[in-house]
Amino acid sequence: MSRRALFIVLFVSLALNLFLAGGIVGGLVIGARFKAMHAEGRQGAPLWAAADGLAPEHRQAYRQALRGQAGAAGQSLREARRARREAWAELAAEPFDAQKVIGDLDRARARELDARAAVERRIVDFAGALSPEERARLSQGLARSAPGPRRPAGGPRPGQ
Repeated sequence: MSRRALFIVLFVSLALNLFLAGGIVGGLVIGARFKAMHAEGRQGAPLWAAADGLAPEHRQAYRQALRGQAGAAGQSLREARRARREAWAELAAEPFDAQKVIGDLDRARARELDARAAVERRIVDFAGALSPEERARLSQGLARSAPGPRRPAGGPRPGQ
């Protein structure tokens, strides 16, 4: 075998080995991330996971109540996102109308807040039918699912 052919074979072998090693390492990293995400529970559905501490019949009723509210809230949230995208697109319009863009963003935000408020009202209505102990467990689950920094129960609020 000539020197050139040997060099080409070695180069192809090296490239193939690097490709395979990269695929294996990438698969392990993605698998570890996927496993970590799911080890903490339903990462993408914190309101859903908030009921994990409830009795099975209450957990099922809570999740059924959320399912019932999800359709309307989801539609409103999608419309709010669409309205926000349209408002941002208006930045490029001529003549530029800052007040129109601000008004459209305000309306999109209000629609989003209305949808979130409807879901929260539904949760509060549901909680009214629970025993104080169950309501406390739901409260803890919802507090864990809320965005923002975590603090111990009864601990000082930020800035105190």
